[in-house]
Amino acid sequence: MDGKDFLDVSKRLCESDYEADRRTSVSRAYYAFFNHIKVLLKARISLPDSAEAHEKMRQYLHNSGMAEAKDIANNLSTLRTKRNEADYNMSSIDFDKNNCVLSYKRAAVCIQKFDEIDHKSLIAGIKEYLAKIHS
Repeated sequence: MDGKDFLDVSKRLCESDYEADRRTSVSRAYYAFFNHIKVLLKARISLPDSAEAHEKMRQYLHNSGMAEAKDIANNLSTLRTKRNEADYNMSSIDFDKNNCVLSYKRAAVCIQKFDEIDHKSLIAGIKEYLAKIHS
């Protein structure tokens, strides 16, 4: 399965009349984005299999030396915050249809942007960053 497949789930649920569906939509949007990036990175760079992978991925993208990757890292962080709120903060009222559609669209646009960047340069930049912090 491709992580992007979660986008279809997110799209179906984001305009539901049920809050639990909309919250699930936000969560699936984040995981579509996260898992899509993870496949590329994990094939070339050591990435933990634990929850720590979420922050490591953001760090690697942010410090890769590529402006586009830094923007992707910022969006990944924003979507993760929304996902955490959707999954854990039951008193939050930010999960109306409009906000959930925005999360879905943000993930879709960011996946497209990620696919368009030069992955060779991205991996090289991440490896350079890792060499700096491990020396």
